Amino acid sequence: MPKYRVQLKQGSRTIVNNIEAKSVQAVIQFFETLTTMKVTEVLKIEYENNTLQPIDDMQYYPLGKFIARNESSSKSHQFILQNIKLTKNSDDVDNLARLCLEIDGLNVTSTFAGLLKNKLV
Repeated sequence: MPKYRVQLKQGSRTIVNNIEAKSVQAVIQFFETLTTMKVTEVLKIEYENNTLQPIDDMQYYPLGKFIARNESSSKSHQFILQNIKLTKNSDDVDNLARLCLEIDGLNVTSTFAGLLKNKLV
């Protein structure tokens, strides 16, 4: 059965649950029938990696803020990356953003590095 990540809200509280269910409709029906919380988001988990997490050796840039842009539509979207490998630079981010990301279904044609924070020494 597929796994889903479900976001539920009530008042100022937000709870995220992981559940295995038959379908998205089954997830919604399950929570709306049993709880007073509102289902605000249901995401199907397409990939999950349960291996051991890497040791934190501090060999990375802690934060990078970038803007991806589609020039023909003038649409842009900010994305944030944490723990960027020291061997990567803004050109690497630009190339991968063009290859892997989209903005409203449109290809990314350029990126701007707003901030690439150096590690604290």
